[in-house]
Amino acid sequence: MDLTSIGLIIIAIAWLIQLFYVFKNKKEIQPAFVVLYMIGVLVLMTGIYLVSKTISYYELSTVIASALVLGKLYWPKKRK
Repeated sequence: MDLTSIGLIIIAIAWLIQLFYVFKNKKEIQPAFVVLYMIGVLVLMTGIYLVSKTISYYELSTVIASALVLGKLYWPKKRK
């Protein structure tokens, strides 16, 4: 199994985790989803890079956006 397939499987598992929480009526984004999604995309990007020696800026932008979401989930809230 190549890295591209492994990355896609990790992304699918991330979505299944998020779907599980949605069915439990928890509508917020789960940190486990974001982390697994980021790992899956990074593995996918690595697989593509090893084959073609190119980096997909679309996939890179999704990793950056996911990191921003994760940061927002864990960023300490300022108290007034």
